[in-house]
Amino acid sequence: RISKTTAGRSSAGLEPKSLALGSEGCFGIITSAVLKISPIPEVKSYQSVLLPSFGVGVEYMRALSKMTMKPASVRLLDNDQFRLGQALKERPSLFGTLREWLAHAISSAGGNFSLNTVVCVTISFEGSAAEVNLQQRLVRDFATVYEGMLAGPSVGKAGYDLTFAIAYLRDFALNYDIIGESFETFVPWSCIKRLVAATKDRVQFEHRHRALPGEPFICSRITQLYDEGVCVYFYFCMQIKGVSNPSVVFSEIEHIAREEILSNGGSLSHHHGLGKVRSSFVSQIYSQAYIDTLTAIKNSIDERNVFGAANGIFGSKMYSSSISEHTNVSGKGPKNAREGSRC
Repeated sequence: RISKTTAGRSSAGLEPKSLALGSEGCFGIITSAVLKISPIPEVKSYQSVLLPSFGVGVEYMRALSKMTMKPASVRLLDNDQFRLGQALKERPSLFGTLREWLAHAISSAGGNFSLNTVVCVTISFEGSAAEVNLQQRLVRDFATVYEGMLAGPSVGKAGYDLTFAIAYLRDFALNYDIIGESFETFVPWSCIKRLVAATKDRVQFEHRHRALPGEPFICSRITQLYDEGVCVYFYFCMQIKGVSNPSVVFSEIEHIAREEILSNGGSLSHHHGLGKVRSSFVSQIYSQAYIDTLTAIKNSIDERNVFGAANGIFGSKMYSSSISEHTNVSGKGPKNAREGSRC
């Protein structure tokens, strides 16, 4: 066990839990956990707001993030993802209703809305009746300020249902020679618009540069709000029929997209972790001195590399270099940096 203290707020020196969790299995495994539970909310409801553009949508999200009592969840779907969700509906007649909404908005708001730029914010409310009523009122008030219009609870709920369907859509698309994957990042408020635009442009450029068939599909959505910024998800799909080594080509473009994210102020990961796919980026976010420190900790608690998952930092070239140097100096170290990967 790494700690004998009770669960909860504590200020007792370095936090061993963060080291264990951040090691992604390379310092040990989780054998028990304390769960925080909450009462089932009295009220649970949905709402959605249409806004003229992604830029306006970001400003609207920023306003909601400053609420003292925020809704349970607020997500911003860009134009491509919103239209995809509408197209996948079993009854496409709702898209006709969307056209009617936009026609009304264009006539009443001076043409700010367009099918090619409109975005959708989906909102989930949970809490007491009084709390939910207050949140819903503020959502409506902010929508008016940012020239938005309510699209109704059904559109809001459908946006969350799409989250559960995306993984299955990826598998379904493979039947039609389309490969796709998602990647996420944390982005400060000041960098969101630039980062999203630059990442999309870079994917489009790399696709054209390789003369790949068809057009790539790249969309984004903001999924979580913080005082400092947001979590942004990207979804990237491409046609692979007739493409040699399609998985390699896809991985190359995805890798370049992550480089673009880092160069525009995004983090390497918001919550997916580093694993093996992102381990090659370690040198861009950590110093060799930091890697050497973690190597020394690894050697002290797992000298034989029993937990040799080789994830994140412990799968990087910097770690391999640190192992060699540490072994030369101390005469000991993990027998094999990849030893555990054979298990």
